[in-house]
Amino acid sequence: MLPGDPHLRGLGGSEQKWIDFACPFYTTSEARTIRLVIHSYNSSRCEAYLDDLHFVRVSDMPTEPPWPAKYKLRPDETARLTPADVVGPDGIVYPNWTRCGMQGGIPDVPVAARIEEFGGAADDDKDDSDALDRACIAVGEKGGGAVLLGEGTYHLDMPVTIRHSGVVIRGAGMDTTKIIFRYAIPEPGVTIFTPEPGGTVGPATRVEMHCRPTDLQKMTLLVDDTVIGTWERGAHSGNTFNRAWTGRNIIGKVPDGPHTLKAIAEYKDAPAIEVRQPVVLDANYADTRRPPVATAAIGFYGSGWSGGKFELARDGLRGDMTLTLKSAEGLAVGDAIEINAPATERWKALTRNLCPWGTYRRYHARVDGLEGNTVTLNQPLRIDFPIIDGSYIQKIAVITGCGVEGLTLEQTENLWITSVQFSHAWNCFARGVKMKMCGRNPVYASASKWCEFRDCVFDDAWFKGGGGTAYVGWENCYDCLMAQCESFKMRHGPLYQWAASGCVIRDSVFHESDGQWHSGWTNENLFEQCIVESSAGNGGYGYGMWASPPEDTAHGPNGPRNVVYNCDVRSTRAGLWMGGMNENWLILYNRFVADTGPGVFCKTASFDHIIRGNVFVVRDEKSPMVQIATPDCLGIELIGNLFYGGNGKLSDGAIAPVIDESNQALPLADADRPTPPVPSIYVWQQEHAADG
Repeated sequence: MLPGDPHLRGLGGSEQKWIDFACPFYTTSEARTIRLVIHSYNSSRCEAYLDDLHFVRVSDMPTEPPWPAKYKLRPDETARLTPADVVGPDGIVYPNWTRCGMQGGIPDVPVAARIEEFGGAADDDKDDSDALDRACIAVGEKGGGAVLLGEGTYHLDMPVTIRHSGVVIRGAGMDTTKIIFRYAIPEPGVTIFTPEPGGTVGPATRVEMHCRPTDLQKMTLLVDDTVIGTWERGAHSGNTFNRAWTGRNIIGKVPDGPHTLKAIAEYKDAPAIEVRQPVVLDANYADTRRPPVATAAIGFYGSGWSGGKFELARDGLRGDMTLTLKSAEGLAVGDAIEINAPATERWKALTRNLCPWGTYRRYHARVDGLEGNTVTLNQPLRIDFPIIDGSYIQKIAVITGCGVEGLTLEQTENLWITSVQFSHAWNCFARGVKMKMCGRNPVYASASKWCEFRDCVFDDAWFKGGGGTAYVGWENCYDCLMAQCESFKMRHGPLYQWAASGCVIRDSVFHESDGQWHSGWTNENLFEQCIVESSAGNGGYGYGMWASPPEDTAHGPNGPRNVVYNCDVRSTRAGLWMGGMNENWLILYNRFVADTGPGVFCKTASFDHIIRGNVFVVRDEKSPMVQIATPDCLGIELIGNLFYGGNGKLSDGAIAPVIDESNQALPLADADRPTPPVPSIYVWQQEHAADG
């Protein structure tokens, strides 16, 4: 069995063509045989054929990381410490999480309306989506407040989208108020979601088609016989069911006046389905309607990016609280901004990133001061934003103070729709909610900051294949907090992906899913006091925790100083698998119990880690406790760990740890969790924030 994870993709595809591939893997120095295992997310429809397969030993591996070490800091190196650093009670320098979660805590928002005032009613089996939508608009236009849903069951036959700040949807309790989301695609299995039949299409009008997702291969939109756009299934399409265009894609291709929209869906081994709908094109029509967004049953959406880009005139460095721009004209104190370092070919070569897409080095901040072209930020940068890659900032329009609490939401249809979504949202929350059978993700956020999910239950998902689904965690989010949550039968959780930075997931339990740094240069995030019971049955990989490698063309590598503190992790494969380019990860005071493979595996410039005070139980008698697979994994410290079982070796691989101190190798046995210096490094930082 290979200790590494090649994570191959595209071995065949829908066109059944031969595809050349090469993928590195790593073995112990004593390996004499190799067994190749192929796993599919959808094994019932998997066929794989191998031809001309060779195993080649590669000896000219790099012997040092591709950039100078920057993140392994010592408390006495005061000149190197920045506002992004906090010296912990154990003398380890941690990332700063003192500004994590909803600022000031989740508020108790006064009730401003009841859904019954807008025509909604519990337990009548009628659609309440229009009532909830109008209630949220009315409350939002008055400055915010809670929309109250009483005891009983409400039904949503359409998504509800909130675009005003300060709107909270509140039930009477997780076990008392229930929402059934039952939006379904009508027969014959294809529909034009928007506009309505006979509606007018102007340049800003959204034109969206929905199709039954099972075996969907292609979607095509036409006006009369003119093709407006197509979508075709790819390797990461998942359970896609919709495609949207705007009137700008149509105006000019055909003249103004009456026309027929045609939506065509093509399926594997089945006839295509076509629906038609009359519309009127008008290039001068200013469409102010805002139809619901079909990505979430309940969605809270800020407007997003606003205006042009402000290029940096000087590198933004880790710990900086100011940025120098080429021009700050148009910025104002109080603006919400996104800082972005594009994934240039230079940077991708440096990090050996083979993923052709995705977001990596981003952060959200507030402009707290302006002096000429110098911008003062409310928080320090966590990573560098160099000008060589064209780093810039851009204003963002965000929704704030929104939330959902005290209810259960269940989805009845297998459509790729998230239960509750926050996007371009700051200081928003979910509290005391249960999400059952989500279509994509349960409660999720993207491009957001200071959000907080607390006391929630996430129970199962309809779709668990590839493409990004059944995740519990943070994506493109910054300084967000998840606490006291529990998940069942999700795919990946707890999870960070796509530029997530400074976020915390703590004091939560994850049943039948694996922990993940799933993609996109996630950095300075914390897992603590989490229980992870990993399995591969719901689409997980079987590792306790897994960090995507740079050669993974679907995910790319992860960034510096992610932390695992006081967690309890059980897995069928290696306890912790780090794919590479991971600098100075802190693995502290955890228990890892692994059925097969090593306790920790790292490769490809995964360096400067501190692995201290952990308990590792390795049931596989052929595996070492720690396998350092490549010689560029320098600077790894193993201090004060207890190792039970395995092959008796504390470490094995291409290189030895730089520090191997006070570790013990013991016979295989059940072992208690270690006792950390403080139960929660996050709480400790909050309590000592004034000291810093």
